[in-house]
Amino acid sequence: MSNKITYLFFIAPMVSLLVGCYKYKELDPGADTAYMRVFNSVAVTPDVLQGGGVSSFFTFLMDPETDANGIPVNARVMGDFLTTRQLYSTSRPINAGNSSEGQYVIDRYGRKVYSTTPLNYEYPGNAHVLTAPVINGFDLSAWAQIPAGKHRIVFVNRPRNSIAFPNLSQEIRNQVLVDTVIDFEKDEVYTLQILSRDLDKNQFGLYVRKEQFTHQAYEEDKIYVGFINLSGVMPKQAQLFFASSFPEKTSIRYSYKMLDRSTSTYPSLPGYDNIFYTNLTEKMDTDINYMMLPLLPKNYFFEKDTLRTYYRVDDLNTAGRALNSLPYAEFTFGDSERPGKVITVVQYSADPAVYNIYRYSPFLSSPDLPVNINVVPNLNLITSAGNKYQVSATLNIMEIVYDRIYMMRVQRGFNEIPQ
Repeated sequence: MSNKITYLFFIAPMVSLLVGCYKYKELDPGADTAYMRVFNSVAVTPDVLQGGGVSSFFTFLMDPETDANGIPVNARVMGDFLTTRQLYSTSRPINAGNSSEGQYVIDRYGRKVYSTTPLNYEYPGNAHVLTAPVINGFDLSAWAQIPAGKHRIVFVNRPRNSIAFPNLSQEIRNQVLVDTVIDFEKDEVYTLQILSRDLDKNQFGLYVRKEQFTHQAYEEDKIYVGFINLSGVMPKQAQLFFASSFPEKTSIRYSYKMLDRSTSTYPSLPGYDNIFYTNLTEKMDTDINYMMLPLLPKNYFFEKDTLRTYYRVDDLNTAGRALNSLPYAEFTFGDSERPGKVITVVQYSADPAVYNIYRYSPFLSSPDLPVNINVVPNLNLITSAGNKYQVSATLNIMEIVYDRIYMMRVQRGFNEIPQ
C-alpha cells in the first residue's frame, strides 16, 4: 500500500515513594519464553517535531490475524489505543492501578485535563498478563512474557477515538506504518519503540533493543545513567533554528548537588562538579555507555530522622518548588559543534510519584529564549514501609527523542520493602 513505511531495526548489545510493592504474576524461568515491552515514542503534539502528518496514536499487533485482503482484524497480542509514552517509566508497572477518576494530567493552572478516549502509555502497561521474573537482580515486571521465536510485528496508525481496533473500518485498519518479523531469543529481554525516522517526509520506523543489563554486573552502591539519541533526521525547521531539538552531536556534563541551608545554594559535592560525561555523535546506538554516581550514605537523605524534600512539580508556587533538599544529579546539555552553547539543564530532583501527571511537555524552550532548566525524577529510589525508608541505587536509560528525554528506571527486585 502507498503509505506503508519501511522500518528501522536495531538490536542493542546494550522515584517513586512506594507504599508496598504490588506486581503482576510472574512466570517462573525455564519455559521457552522471551520478554517484550512496547512504547510509542512519537509525541502527540501536532507540530513539525512530532510527526505532523500522522496522528501519533497507534495499535500494536503481534502475529496479526488478517482478512481475505490481508488487512489486520485482530492479533495474538494487541496493544490498542497506544498513545505517546510518559516521560518517566520504571521497570515495574507504575500505572498498575486504574484511577477511579479516569486518566488526566494537570495543566500549569492546576486544572485537571481528562482524556476523552481510552489511553495506553505502553504495552503491557496495565494489561494483566504474565510478566518477566526478576532477572540479574532487576525487577522486570513491566515486560510481558511472549513465546520465544519469530513473530510478526505490526503498528497501525489509528484515529484517537473510543472504537476498539477490530471494530474500525477496513480502510483505517489498513494504515500500516511498520510491518516486520523479529526473532525473539529465549530468555532475552526486548524493548520496542515506534519512532519518527524522518519528520519532513512523514516516515516512521521500529527500534528494537535487546537489553544487556540482564547480563552485565552492576555494583549495588552505584547509580548508573546512560544516554542514547533516538531522534530521526533533523527537521528543516530545526536546522534553521525555527524549532527546538537536541543537536545532532550533543555534549553532556554532570554534577551531583545538594542544598546548603546556610547559604540557600546548591553546591556540587566534592569531585562531582561539571564533569564531562560524553559526546553523543551516533543515533539509534547499539551500546549504552553508563556513567556512575555514588549511592550516598543515608544521612544525606534525612534531617533529624525526617526525609528531605523533593522538588515539587505539583506545587504551582515557584518558591515552594525551590525547597528541594534531597541530593540530586544535574546534567548540562550542549552542542558539540558550537562550543560553549548550552541547550538545556536537567535536574534529577523531582518526586516521581506525581511526576507524569504534572510533567508532559517538551524539554526545550523556543530557541530564542534563555537556557531553560527542566526537572525529572530523582535518581535515588526511595521506598517506604510504615515509617521506615530505604534508599537504593538504580540503573537509568535516558532516551533523547528530538525535543524531549524519556527516562526509564530499572530497579532492583524485592517482594518486601528492604529493612
